[in-house]
Amino acid sequence: MPSIYAGEKLLPSQNFLVTIGQEVYSFSKVSNLVSQVEYETVAEGGNNDYPLLFPKQRTSTDTLTLEKGVRTRNSDHAFNSLIEGMQVEMVTILLVKEGKRLEKAFYFKKGLITKRTFSDLDAKGNELLIETLEIAHSGLVEIPLSEDEGQ
Repeated sequence: MPSIYAGEKLLPSQNFLVTIGQEVYSFSKVSNLVSQVEYETVAEGGNNDYPLLFPKQRTSTDTLTLEKGVRTRNSDHAFNSLIEGMQVEMVTILLVKEGKRLEKAFYFKKGLITKRTFSDLDAKGNELLIETLEIAHSGLVEIPLSEDEGQ
């Protein structure tokens, strides 16, 4: 029996763009692409075969983590303006194939930059200096794309 996925290829995860407001940024890594629901369980009286699950109001935020290599001097002024405590709007993550075809898209409407860190400095090592930005947000949403979108 032929597979319904015959001829399809998996999507590489290394080609993506991140927009924050109107600015486009390039990051080397995006993590915590998570969409989740908080829920509570209730055991039904008299029928304890399985618990019932109910969604509940969110009590915590999700955190998106963005990483990139630090450039020399002030060559990345737009990125340097993203500081902790700053509110950001319309953050999108766009996965592109072959540099032009849009394959997946995620967004959240509002977030807060909660943390900005730099990797350890090591005079004996040969690693790049990495800056990490954490943005707390109230929910990541996948944008549905039509079959012909991005072609």
